[in-house]
Amino acid sequence: MIGDDDDNEKSERLIPAGTEDSTAIAADDIKRLKQRRIAASRQNGAAAVFVTQSQQQSHDAAVAPTNGTGTVPQSVQRRSPQSATGAAEQQPQQQQMQRTQQQQQKQSTDARKNTAPQQLANDDESYVYEPKQGHNLFFFLCDSKRAVLILNTFDFFVLALSMTRGWKIAQANGVGFDMTNEFTKKFITQSCALFVNVSTILGAMWYSTSIVAVGFIFKCYQLVVSSMSAATHWQTDTEFVATVAVMAGLNVVSLYASGIFMWETYKGILTKETYQKREKYSCCCEC
Repeated sequence: MIGDDDDNEKSERLIPAGTEDSTAIAADDIKRLKQRRIAASRQNGAAAVFVTQSQQQSHDAAVAPTNGTGTVPQSVQRRSPQSATGAAEQQPQQQQMQRTQQQQQKQSTDARKNTAPQQLANDDESYVYEPKQGHNLFFFLCDSKRAVLILNTFDFFVLALSMTRGWKIAQANGVGFDMTNEFTKKFITQSCALFVNVSTILGAMWYSTSIVAVGFIFKCYQLVVSSMSAATHWQTDTEFVATVAVMAGLNVVSLYASGIFMWETYKGILTKETYQKREKYSCCCEC
């Protein structure tokens, strides 16, 4: 060591040149020499400890995470083995709580899905109303389902009255029920129209596109036949032509309502669930 070399040089200078016996060195000089050696060894030991501590701090700074500014966060500097152990114990508990909450949310969602159809079927006050997506008859009157029901019901009663009136006239004139006369052919046609009207009403109540389509096709047939008949008798029977014109106008409006209904049910806009939630509409009442 550096301190030992200096002491050796000093000790050599204390011994007179050419002297073989060590007794020439004074006792106080020997004592002083020993104290210097002890102090030098202590200084060397303190320097070794300081170097070791510096190396350990450099290693910790290289391993410890930084917060983006090159410095170690205070939370990391202050973390102790006990706090790390507590965090490790709390992490499984937090994961278990999160899984429990997710299961509860899933169960509540399934329960709402199961109870929604019952609410729609049994409790009108439980409906969640949404903005209407379907079309209204002439843009302001009523929804397409209500229009189909009203128009076909009206057509049914008009046809029933017409058939009753025609039957009374035929009985008064002595016309029998024969397939060769005009009265019988008209009566059968009107009877078919009554059946189709009833079927269309049921189709609208059941939200059936195919049943309403049958009524739509039959209305088209009636419109064509009545137009051809009016064109034949427009000069000889004015009353008949007026009646045919009124019925043709009613058929056109009915075709309009049935076409809207079929389009909305085909696209899924109008269903049993959506009708009560958003599609139900009337300009004059809430029924």
